[in-house]
Amino acid sequence: MRLRQWLAGVALLLTLALPVRAADPQGQILLPPPPLGQPPELPPQGGLLGFPQGHAGNYVPLSALAHLHGIRVNHLIGHGLVAGLQNTGDSQQTLISIQFLLNTLRHDEITLPASLNPANLQVRNLAAVMVTADFPPFARVGSRIDVLVSALGDARSLQGGTLLMTPMRGADGEVYALAQGPLTVEGYFAGASGGASERKNFQTAGQIPGGATVEREVPEDFAGLRTLQLDLDNPDPGVAERAAAAITSRMPQAEAAVMDPGTIEVKLPPWMSPVSFAAAMEQIAVAGDESDRVVMDERTGTIVVGGEVTVSKAAVTHGNLTVTITPELQVSQPGPLSRGRTVAQKTAKVSVTEDQGQFFLMPQGASIEQIAETLNAIGAKPGDVIAILEGLRAAGALHGELIIR
Repeated sequence: MRLRQWLAGVALLLTLALPVRAADPQGQILLPPPPLGQPPELPPQGGLLGFPQGHAGNYVPLSALAHLHGIRVNHLIGHGLVAGLQNTGDSQQTLISIQFLLNTLRHDEITLPASLNPANLQVRNLAAVMVTADFPPFARVGSRIDVLVSALGDARSLQGGTLLMTPMRGADGEVYALAQGPLTVEGYFAGASGGASERKNFQTAGQIPGGATVEREVPEDFAGLRTLQLDLDNPDPGVAERAAAAITSRMPQAEAAVMDPGTIEVKLPPWMSPVSFAAAMEQIAVAGDESDRVVMDERTGTIVVGGEVTVSKAAVTHGNLTVTITPELQVSQPGPLSRGRTVAQKTAKVSVTEDQGQFFLMPQGASIEQIAETLNAIGAKPGDVIAILEGLRAAGALHGELIIR
């Protein structure tokens, strides 16, 4: 008797210690409650990537919505020469390659005979190129940056080439970096006699990872700033107000003021450096706004609709009209013993096929989910969706900004 009571007590303790998995009325197994501070987990029930919905709140880091004023990427450009090509460089008609070669030889104090005609130089192993690079902020002398090399002339491939030392200049004309090194080109190019060739990907552009060395720094006094300016990537008064409130909530001693819908001025407390504030921007969560834009690319049929786009009550019908033209050849044969001659006449058979149009009603204030479900239900193609959205905008029933590319 005592043994049974002891076993029952052990079973009760084990039951209390094990996680409970309850079942809903449909018989689906639910996961145990999560620990404190963690969001609940739900089993996949279909939807996008197997999950019915994502996180609520639309909170994103401040660093994803705004950037510090003046902290920007500068663009560098240079013109140089790629050597070592396997007879895939510029032809004699590309005079810029010959001029680059002559300038390089003169710079190295190599003189050519006066009787030599520069137009007779063979430059199939050389190619004139344009070199571009993005100069990151806070880059110091000796830092390495990536460069992109693109052919200027009629070179067929830059595979296996080496970029000769090329000065990289900024918008002010000053040299900020020097680029040099072997190119990395994706794919291949193979040529044979008679003009036969085969290529994969673009062979007239390549890159040199870490191919440029910084020689000059951009002057800045970021460490000494006590007032910072935040520029919103997409100016919005609501987002600016929420961002300023989030900054003061996170840093009570900081002063954040909204100057305009796209600018926030922050006065740092004495104990905080600008670098510390820039690092803290990744930890400040701000509620972003849902987009009210509809972006349509008619060339590719891509349609992206923001979550805040709605429509007023409207009735829509859309049908497809297909016109088929088939060329035919008719032969006119004269009667026997007549003086006529056989005549061939070209004609065309035209047929028109019109698909049955679908007529549906958009309810008042329909959301983007309802619009997508309705259009998918009737089997609308991207071209049909573009025409329907353009018609809704023309009728004044589409509430959102329509951008057509």
